[in-house]
Amino acid sequence: MKQRMLRALGLAVMPLALLAPAQADDASERARISRERAEAQARFEQRQRECAQRFAVTSCVEEARAEHRQALLQLRRQEGVLDEAQRKQRAAARLAAIEEKRRAEQERAALPRAQRDPAPLQLRTPSRQPAAAARPASAAASDAGAAAREQRKRTRFEARQRDAQLHRKEAERRSAERGSKGKAGSPLPDPAAR
Repeated sequence: MKQRMLRALGLAVMPLALLAPAQADDASERARISRERAEAQARFEQRQRECAQRFAVTSCVEEARAEHRQALLQLRRQEGVLDEAQRKQRAAARLAAIEEKRRAEQERAALPRAQRDPAPLQLRTPSRQPAAAARPASAAASDAGAAAREQRKRTRFEARQRDAQLHRKEAERRSAERGSKGKAGSPLPDPAAR
């Protein structure tokens, strides 16, 4: 039994190549860890089947679980080392890119303004001229749009005025009917009198 435990732990011992993950191929290390995890799972399942054949099943299964847990713990630690190395590499690459960008900005700032980017200044000047020529056309389109909006507003206003006039006449007619029946109502205020 002790031999099985030592053998299971011996297969999960961290290799020396993992101590320097920057030198080891990350993909091959992850593949190796995956293989070892599958092997540990297969060993655990085999141990469970062997334990089922014994009289004292519980202690045997608990022992198999402990071995399995230890093997997986070792593999998780190895993955953690790989992940940490990968994070450090990405952080170092990002810091190097930031430093390069800062250095380029300092060099650019050290140059006289005319020498910095003469091409972009030349490109900007011609692009402004067509934009200036296009402004009157866009202003005319904007004026036409404003005139159309004003016309729609005026049409809606006139429609509301007609509706109000019809409502006023209907109210006066109802009031006259009530007056003929003997019911006197107060007249509506005259909006033109304001």
